[in-house]
Formats: sequence, C-alpha cells, structure tokens
Amino acid sequence: MKGKILGSRYKIIEYLAEGGFGRTYLAEDTQLPGRDTCLVKQLYPSRSDPQFLAIARRLFKTEASTLHNLGHHRQIPTLLAYFEEEETLYLVQQYIKGATLTKELSGDGVWRESKAIAFLQDGLNVLQFVHEQRVIHRDIKPDNIIRRESDDKLVLVDFGSVKEVLKGQQTNIGQLTVAVGTQGYMPTEQARGKARPTSDIYALGMIAIQALTGIAPLDLPEDDESEVMWESLGNVSQELSAILTSMTRYHFKDRYQSAKDVLQALDKLPNVATKVQSLTEVQSSVSPSIASTSISEPAKFVELPSVTSVVNRDDFSHTATKNHHDINATVINSKSAKQSPDKSKNLNFLWCAIAFLLVSTVGIGLYFTMSQPASELENEAPIDKELEDKPPKPIERLKQGDGFRKDL
Repeated sequence: MKGKILGSRYKIIEYLAEGGFGRTYLAEDTQLPGRDTCLVKQLYPSRSDPQFLAIARRLFKTEASTLHNLGHHRQIPTLLAYFEEEETLYLVQQYIKGATLTKELSGDGVWRESKAIAFLQDGLNVLQFVHEQRVIHRDIKPDNIIRRESDDKLVLVDFGSVKEVLKGQQTNIGQLTVAVGTQGYMPTEQARGKARPTSDIYALGMIAIQALTGIAPLDLPEDDESEVMWESLGNVSQELSAILTSMTRYHFKDRYQSAKDVLQALDKLPNVATKVQSLTEVQSSVSPSIASTSISEPAKFVELPSVTSVVNRDDFSHTATKNHHDINATVINSKSAKQSPDKSKNLNFLWCAIAFLLVSTVGIGLYFTMSQPASELENEAPIDKELEDKPPKPIERLKQGDGFRKDL
C-alpha cells in the first residue's frame, strides 16, 4: 500500500495499525499546496460472512456520518472524505499529532489534583457537545484520547463502534450495542447493551481515578455493592473525591446525569472558586488606574493546561490581607520596571535642576526688589539731614566795580 494513491488524492505514506475491522494508514493530501497529513481507515473485516460484511459496511458508513456531524468541533477529528474504491470502503479524517493518554499515564506517574481537574473540564466540554448531538461515544478510554501537541488540548477519537463488534465480542451481530466498550472503563448497563450518556461520564471518571491513584480500573477494590473503593488510595481532597465517586457510581441513576452537571460541580470546588475570587479581591484593593495597568499585563501561568495551575486558598487569603500600600507599591514597581534605570535617573535629575533654577531665580528677584529701595534711602538720608542742620548761607553782595576787568 505504501506509495499508492487512493481516491486520486490521498497518497499512503506508512502503515500504522491493524484491528479486527480494518487497517489504518498515514497519508498525505496531494491536492493541497502543503500536502497536509491525514489518516486513512480501510474497512478490512477479518470475516468473509456476507451478513457480517453487510453489517460492517453499514456501521463503517455510520461512523463516517457521525464524524461528519461532530467534526466541526476543534477537539474531534474532522472527516475529510468517505469513498469506495475497488469494492473497499475508505474513511479519511484529520490527523491529530500528539500522544495518547495511555502514554501520558504511564510516563507521568500519579497526577496532581489540579491536573486531574483540568483533564475533567477539558474532557467534559467535549462530551457535552457530543451528547448534545444525541451521540454516545461508548468507548472512552486512554487509548482514544490524544493530547494534541500544538495546544495540549484533549482530542476524542475513534467514534466507530464497529471495531469492537468486528472483533467478535458479541455472539449476535444483530445486537449492535452489546459489549461495545473496554472493560474497566465500561459500566454495567453498557455491558448489557444499554449505554447512556452517563456511561461516558463513568468512563471519564475512571480515567481520572486511575491518574490520581496510579491504579488501573480493573485493579481497584470494590465493596459488597460493587462500588469502587478508591478514596484512600490517592491524595485527593474530599470535594473532588465526592465528585469522582458520583461520576462512577455502580447504578447509572446515582451518577451525574449530564456532563454539564459535572462541570458545574467542578466550578464550585474551593480551589477553582478561590482562584476567581482572589482575582476580584486583588483588583478591588487597587486604585482603578493602577488596576487597569495590572490587568493589561497579567502574569503568565499555565493554560489549560498544558495544565492550569490552581491557586491554594491559604495563599489567596494571605494575599488579600496584605497592606494596601504594599499592593500599590508592587503594581507601581511592575509598571516602572519597563523603564530603564538610567533613563529614569536622568529624568529625575533634570526635573530637580529645573526646579532649583526656578526657585533661585524667583528668590534672587525678590531679594533685589526688596533690598534696592532700602539702600537708596540709607544713602540719601544723611544728605537730607545735613542740609536740614546747616543754616542757609547769607547772600553776599558784590562791591561796586567787582566783576569788571580792571585793565579797562
């Protein structure tokens, strides 16, 4: 198959895997400028029974139709093509580059509670969309969840129940929903062929419990009522433990009835609620002008995660009780940090010099204005006094003949 072009468009690059229903290949789209990579599924049943082949073909087409309706979601692979060539059915879908949750669980060890919460929120948002389209996945497990490399988002794959049907897990091929799923992640009602939306919620909860305890679902102990006993096996808060226990109840009526219900319960967790509350407290303690500056430059912290950090309630209560002046100083310092030290220093010196010159000029002007009249009065006062003290000189009369030239 390598190098073969299917549908006059999709060139096979390499073989990936083979199951009971067919084979999977990595291919490239030769009609796109970037020759995008895609995934090609080939219906290749292991049985040649005509009735079995007819059902397989119908289920394969059903999977293609499901992907077509669900593929508009960013966390579900997009259906690119569905066609028949040389009496063989092919399904082409978007290739998701990343690692399955199975590899992540085996490599990261036990998860922190914050990572488990982020996983549940991400996965439940996808399930909410799927269930709103009146579709039940029925095979949620770590192998069918890929963490996309580009943005660390979870992508739900493999919506074809035909895989489990064609593997011969059921005796009556007319009962299409019987035994579709994976043991450990599949609740009892699903094993009886009566899957419900709560069946998918059960599976997602079991994955979270496995991540928090490091124990596979089939190895978890159960009580006399077949309820999973896992709370003492992991370091988990009582609030989150209660949510996971409700997600994985033995009877479907005792579980959350929708993904939205679980998301609302997660939003009420102390860690999640405190994070939102703390942001409001800090912003209200800062003046409006400074608050707008701090909001426009938020601290970087992990996005959905890869994993979103959850802030501890004690840390926030400590922050909320800080002095108002400490908060103002911190925000102002973060704003002034953008300016270089030299530039700030030069500006301060320049303003000081200008202020000094202005003060000196005004002071000198006032000094001369006030001192000039006083000095003039001091110099003129003795003269006036002397003139007042001296008696007026008598007018001397010239003798007759004085003032004329004597030689005449």
